[in-house]
Amino acid sequence: MKRFFAVFLTATYLFTALLAQAPEEITLLGVEVEGNRLTSDTMIRYTAGLRPGETINTGDFSRAVKRLWQLGLFKNIQIRLDKESSDGVFITILVAENPILGAVKYKGNKKLKDKKFEEEIDLRTGQRITPGLIKKVEDEIKALYAEEGYLLAEVEGELIPPKGDTTALTPKEALTRDLVFRIKENKKVKLKHIDFEGNQAFSDRRLRRVLKETKQQRWYLFWRSYFERGKYKEDKEKLATFYRNHGYRDFAILEDTTIYSPNKRSMSIKITVEEGPRYRYRNFSWEGNTLFDIPTLERVLNLKSGDYYNEEEFNVALYNNVQGLYMDRGYIYSQIEPNFIPVGEDSLDIHFVITENHQVYVRNIYIHGNTKTRENVIRRELRIFPGDVFNRDHLIRSQRDLFILNYFSNVVPDVTPVDEDEVDLEITVEEKSSDRANANIGFSGVYGMTGGGGVEFNNFRGLGQQLLLSFNVGSRYTLYANQPTSKYRSFNFSFVDPMIFDTRNRVGFSAFYIFQGQATSYYFPLDLTTRGGSVQWGRRFKWPDDFFRGYWVFRMVKKNYQGSQEDLDRYVKGLTVTKGINITQVLSRDSRDRPEFTTQGSRFVWEATYSGGFLGGNEDFYKHVLNLEWYTPTFWKFVLMSSLKMGVIEPIPAEKGERSIIPFDEKFVMGGNGIPYGNMLRGYSDNSIGPVIRGNPVGGNALFRAVVEFRVPFSDNPVIYGLAFAEGGNVWNTTSMTEPFNLARRGPLSLKRAAGVGIRFFMPMIGMLGFDMGYGFDDVSGNGKPEGWNYTILFGQQF
Repeated sequence: MKRFFAVFLTATYLFTALLAQAPEEITLLGVEVEGNRLTSDTMIRYTAGLRPGETINTGDFSRAVKRLWQLGLFKNIQIRLDKESSDGVFITILVAENPILGAVKYKGNKKLKDKKFEEEIDLRTGQRITPGLIKKVEDEIKALYAEEGYLLAEVEGELIPPKGDTTALTPKEALTRDLVFRIKENKKVKLKHIDFEGNQAFSDRRLRRVLKETKQQRWYLFWRSYFERGKYKEDKEKLATFYRNHGYRDFAILEDTTIYSPNKRSMSIKITVEEGPRYRYRNFSWEGNTLFDIPTLERVLNLKSGDYYNEEEFNVALYNNVQGLYMDRGYIYSQIEPNFIPVGEDSLDIHFVITENHQVYVRNIYIHGNTKTRENVIRRELRIFPGDVFNRDHLIRSQRDLFILNYFSNVVPDVTPVDEDEVDLEITVEEKSSDRANANIGFSGVYGMTGGGGVEFNNFRGLGQQLLLSFNVGSRYTLYANQPTSKYRSFNFSFVDPMIFDTRNRVGFSAFYIFQGQATSYYFPLDLTTRGGSVQWGRRFKWPDDFFRGYWVFRMVKKNYQGSQEDLDRYVKGLTVTKGINITQVLSRDSRDRPEFTTQGSRFVWEATYSGGFLGGNEDFYKHVLNLEWYTPTFWKFVLMSSLKMGVIEPIPAEKGERSIIPFDEKFVMGGNGIPYGNMLRGYSDNSIGPVIRGNPVGGNALFRAVVEFRVPFSDNPVIYGLAFAEGGNVWNTTSMTEPFNLARRGPLSLKRAAGVGIRFFMPMIGMLGFDMGYGFDDVSGNGKPEGWNYTILFGQQF
């Protein structure tokens, strides 16, 4: 711009002198153009507005220079007077064209790659290099380095001719220049101190903790003490949010001063704030509400007079709770405007002005992204339909129900206005592999590997059906030569349609075969072969609420026992064959928001089995197992998971003269990864918890287990999360269920406690992969010492 004004003043001076005694208008007798290589004479004359034969005013010369300068094509512009006469003047427009940008090169950059510059800086081959462009780009590069903490970066741009043959160049090639930026990155600047001025309510130390990304140097934080401008800007916004969430609605940062050390290797920041008064709510008033009365609105708002103002809570209360009330009735165009009225020094009256507008109906619902899952499988999970009044709560619930199917990695609902009275809904899903190799493998530090493999289709043929086919062959190995081994074989085939013919009904069937050899860690000195099958029917309920499900399974099982007569008499009353005929009822309620990494909601499952009795067979018992899980979001992304599991099994008196048993595989055993008996207790060896015979667990009639896990996600897709856990449990030959609560006495019947850490991966075609390190605090081996550290690997889905 300095060059432009110099040219402008030159032209003004010449023509002021020329026309000092001349009339106000002059005639251009001739206009020549010099210095241009690519830009045509005609374009220059046309843009300048100076053409031969035209009569112009005195001020047209300065306007001509300005118009040519605005083209961005020239770095120098002059107008020269060549000849004058009584009829007019002859002039020449002298221009020097800006060079054309060829290649852009960066040299000396190591911390920031060329790709970063190309993405952030707007330079295009073929553009004109205007005066000031190089300085502008230098500043932009320095700003990018400053965001990463390199405040001392040095950048120098230079235009150089392209390499190659310089003879016989075209005019464009002759003007082309490569732009090279030579960069000296230097070291990052360390942040020595952060000081505050004007803060009365909170100490400097407390405010520094709010600046989560901008940390002053400490001997234990030396790797985090570098200043990064971008993160500092975010931290200033967090500071403002912190104050406003503590009632200081008028908070402002007046200034922030940066002070460098003499060598500029370190810096300090001084932040001057104005806190303002801390406000409390006084009165709430409403205007424009006809659908809901004031008590209803205040109940949903749930803000109390006398409470301190909190910006985050206020926005949730108003825009999520109160406006959500209107949107659940279809008033999606409703508006609620809060007017804040300060009263006295520290109180707020808030007057809400409501514009309700009118109800909106759903016209069409479109489904996108389902490349495998049939559209009817998605639509039957929706809680909102074409023709319904729009309901935000139903739309959110539909999104949740689609997530819980575990067919999709993402579900995004969108509302598209059609006219004043109708909207279209678009639900976009992102398919993920719900089929997996159901390889159930576990590994404990003492006993080694157990498990098997199979294939599970959770969305068979895209119809939402579940098909399981597994064939498991296992032989537990051990690190101890005197430890006996056992064989294990199983085959399982099952099919379930959770909503047959798109109704609320569930149907399924299964067939299975299991061989369990004697001398397993769950001590049973008989070989057991189990054959059987089942059919089931279930239903989705609307009461007590629509999260409830229930199904009933009719199962027939035949078991063959092989072993010595002494063991047959002791363990199965001398029987070699038993027949079990039972009915199992499973009632569940599942309000979790996600199936893999749940952030909120709960799940309970009550499983009750009646076997034998009037149904026949000689396995006579009833069994109840209750599972409870709660998920509570805490700070940031951390989630607290609490679970409780209780179980009891009791015999049913057999007919006189008949022999009946409770099968050992129906009893409760606990420890390790829970494979294959389904009751994990980390920190202890597999299946080591419960009543024992000759030091080996044989299963009990009552079970109790309590778990607390603190979970944090590392990745959303695939889902990976870490956890820290504390748990306790035991198995007893009693059904009184008093031992879990006898915390004062430590003994064989008390809860076995453990704590540790773990990680979970959810991988396509594999399912869940987990690793836990747990420390058992109690003695289960009888040597008077804690169990100590045990590790567990889980691969696939747990039984």
